[in-house]
Amino acid sequence: MARQQGVRSSARLIVALAVAGVLAVFLLYTALGGSSTPLLQPSNLAGHAGTVSLTGKVVGPVAGDAHASGGLRFSLRNITGASPMIPVVYHGAVPDLFKTGRDVNLTGRLEQGSFVASAMTTKCPSKYTAATND
Repeated sequence: MARQQGVRSSARLIVALAVAGVLAVFLLYTALGGSSTPLLQPSNLAGHAGTVSLTGKVVGPVAGDAHASGGLRFSLRNITGASPMIPVVYHGAVPDLFKTGRDVNLTGRLEQGSFVASAMTTKCPSKYTAATND
């Protein structure tokens, strides 16, 4: 009986160590080798190549059509503080809450001075602004 408990506890230890090893490898892979997209604001965009995620405030005028060859055109600036205005060309589905003054998150790349975006989400203002006392 004592021998069975020793074998059983050794088996449990081996299984626990194997599970811990697999979890450690998974964490290292996701931390180092997973696909990562830099999260930037318009003031940090200069000099970045490849696909990035750009967060900022929509500045008008908004022109064009997101489904036409010219795309939806507008400018983006930092949500807070002074920043350069980045011209944006967007092709894709336009979120219902999209309008001038709204905070958006775009995924795309900088091409010839304009940010060409292929994905856009808007931030709901009620979740990001303080409630006003009336």
